Amino acid sequence: MGSQELNYVNFTQKELDSLFNSARQGDSKAFSGLSGYIRSISYSYFSSKVRQGKIINKDDAEDLANNVYLSFAEQYHKIENLEFWLRRVLFLNFVNWYKKNKARKTIDIDDVHHLAERNTNPGDSVDVKRILSIVDTLSEDKQKIIKLRFYEDLKFIEIADILNRSEDAVKKMFYRTIEELRNKL
Repeated sequence: MGSQELNYVNFTQKELDSLFNSARQGDSKAFSGLSGYIRSISYSYFSSKVRQGKIINKDDAEDLANNVYLSFAEQYHKIENLEFWLRRVLFLNFVNWYKKNKARKTIDIDDVHHLAERNTNPGDSVDVKRILSIVDTLSEDKQKIIKLRFYEDLKFIEIADILNRSEDAVKKMFYRTIEELRNKL
């Protein structure tokens, strides 16, 4: 950190460190305030990745920010240097997500449907009716995940709550189902 005072959008490094120290001593109000800042910093970081085109889907940015917050909530008692921890966790979350999703470039079914409605050809290889007919052949759970994600525009965590599964299990099934759809096309 050095002697330079870092300033964030609505707070300074000094305020952040003060809240962090109070939260570690059991001050729940400080923990709540600090959690908001962690969430804000995380979302800003991942939003910048959306603006750079490295993350395509804003829901993924939200999910990544939530993952950082959950890591913080689980580990804040063990953290020695908050700034170092946060930089490392933000970077590692992004890198891990990027590696997993690099090969999974998908087309949003809603986007394809809207393009088709406007008589814009999104590509000769995309046939909305065929995709929808293939979706109808999937297992009930796979159909639910696809429909909740694309039609209801729900986040993975919300789908996990509805299906009473872990968020990771829902994500895994979602991406496998997208791959299955791609292979059947």
